[in-house]
Amino acid sequence: MRHTIAQQKGFTFAPIPFAAISFLSSSYVIHYLLFKERQKLQRLYHRLILAMNFALLPLSFTYVWSNFAVPEGTPNYIGASGTINTCTAQGFISVMLNMTVPTYYVSLSLQAFMGMKHKFQEENYQWIEKFIHLIAWCVPAALASILLFTDNLNPNGSGCHNAKAPQGCESDPDVPCERGGDVDMVEYIVGLGLAFLYFVFPPSIIISMYCWIKKLRNKMDMKRSTGMQQLREYAQKEMVQQIAIQICLYLFSFWFTFVPTIIVFAYTILNDGKILYDLLVFANCVFALQGFVMAMVYFTLQRLGTPKVEVLPTRTSGLRGNHPTVQSIRTSAMNIAMTDFEVTEDLKESLNFNIFDGVPDEDSPWAQFFDEDDE
Repeated sequence: MRHTIAQQKGFTFAPIPFAAISFLSSSYVIHYLLFKERQKLQRLYHRLILAMNFALLPLSFTYVWSNFAVPEGTPNYIGASGTINTCTAQGFISVMLNMTVPTYYVSLSLQAFMGMKHKFQEENYQWIEKFIHLIAWCVPAALASILLFTDNLNPNGSGCHNAKAPQGCESDPDVPCERGGDVDMVEYIVGLGLAFLYFVFPPSIIISMYCWIKKLRNKMDMKRSTGMQQLREYAQKEMVQQIAIQICLYLFSFWFTFVPTIIVFAYTILNDGKILYDLLVFANCVFALQGFVMAMVYFTLQRLGTPKVEVLPTRTSGLRGNHPTVQSIRTSAMNIAMTDFEVTEDLKESLNFNIFDGVPDEDSPWAQFFDEDDE
């Protein structure tokens, strides 16, 4: 199917500024973590964020590279000025990192769940980190290598990806395929893997997380609440509300970059190969912007999850200062008369919690509230 010059220009040039914004956003996150807030790398969450942004850099570059990597003279690719080698390199990077990035993103939900289950004591679940890195890099590299060695990295879409050459030869008996072998099994694995990463794993983990917190809250509701127990109950109720907000932000940002592509794909299949070019260009632009979207989510979650606890006593002076520590709250709660401590009225709405970035137990105003047993 031949495309008009305007359509070719849209495919080629429209995603470039969005990819550049994505590249700059990922670069800033890397700079932020390595040079401005290096101490954050003590936490698994921030190390995963750093690794994901290192993967986003070359992925964003493939969108800037675009048709310029396609072999010169390829029909329907305006600006094609590359060679088979440049096309193969771009296709390998694109195929591999299009699996690496979502793997890291979904791993954030896994480490969040593990952190909450272990009260943010990272030494108890840090063992998952090496497996996350191995899966994120080795599995995509192996699948992309199969496509590389079978000559299946050829012009496809806005640049080079998994396809046979010349384009459309597999569906036209009159046009023999010059490059590309039979790799249907690899394509099924990649397709099902991406569907699992985007639509199965993250919702499963975070719904489990939400239900676990709800279970703790319901358990607390069944008991008479006094003193520190009442404080913990209030904190857990606040936590449930904040988790719901953060889950929505996490999933929306993740699906926002991928769903337009799924819609284009589904429409093309259901309409015998017809393409909505405007929607396809929009989908390419949104997908090229994912570095920016994920950077915004990272900093937004940090702002939403800045831990602050402010407690005002009613008829006692057991708590002093505007921002007491957890230890002072617990000590004061034990020393004052439990009936004089009206937590539900005195605890201001300033409890914030980031489900993805737990802080060390001894410093956290939240970790104390995960105890399933009363103290």
